[in-house]
Parts: sequence; C-alpha cells; structure tokens
Amino acid sequence: MPLTLDLVLAVLHHLGILILVGCLAAELALLSLRADGRSAEILARIDLAYGLIAGAVLSFGLARVFWGARGSGFYMENPVFWLKLGLFLLIALVSIRPTMTFLRWRRLARAEGSAPPVTEIATTRRWVLLQAGLLLALPIFAALMARGIGL
Repeated sequence: MPLTLDLVLAVLHHLGILILVGCLAAELALLSLRADGRSAEILARIDLAYGLIAGAVLSFGLARVFWGARGSGFYMENPVFWLKLGLFLLIALVSIRPTMTFLRWRRLARAEGSAPPVTEIATTRRWVLLQAGLLLALPIFAALMARGIGL
C-alpha cells in the first residue's frame, strides 16, 4: 500500500496529539514537585513546545480537511467537526493563563532567582488540569466524526 498524502497527514496529526498529551503530563509532573527557578525555565520551554505542537496539530488537521481523502464537504457540513474545532480553540484559550504564568516565573527566576509562590503553583496546576480534561473530549468527537455522526 503506497503512502498517500492522507495517510501522512493523519499520522502527523495523531503523533502531534500524542506529543501534546506528553507536554501536558510533563507540565503537571513539574507542577506537582517543589518548583524552583530551574523548573520555571523547564516549564516555559515545555509550554513553548506545547504551543508549537498545537499549531502543527491544527495545521495538519486543517490540511486533512482540504487535502485528505474525505474532502472538505465531509467536514464542513458536520457539526461534530465544528464542536471539535471549537473545543480545540477553547483549550488554546485556557492555555493562555498558564503560559503567561510560566513566562513570568521564568523572568523572576532569571532576574531574582526566586521560586514561584506555592499558591500560584496550585492555581496554575488546576488550569493545566482543565486543559488536560478538555483534551480528553477531543478523541470522543473525533470518533463520532469519523463515523459520520452529525451528518
């Protein structure tokens, strides 16, 4: 079976999603430990990777819409596709707060060598958990959509 554009895009899209999950897991693990200046730097780097991979996942997903085997009509007319895309954008919006926090922590660590406040760590962890919880719904929408539910 030859490699097709649809197959390549699907594989890249799915691998990207797995990497997103890994980034969130790494952030949660670091936020569960005693945070210091070094972990603030690592969190900022992981979060940058998360953002870049999220952009790639969105790009590969949209490429599948327009150049994939099913064609754009399948997606554009399916309300589950729009729910999935809306959920992905909601996750992106939720991720803004932790991103801004990680960047501030890194600036403070670089300038003062200070560790993040314990209360901020707990709050930020809850925001990352919210992202992870919302991300769990994406495969449900994907499975519904792949089976034509919503058409």
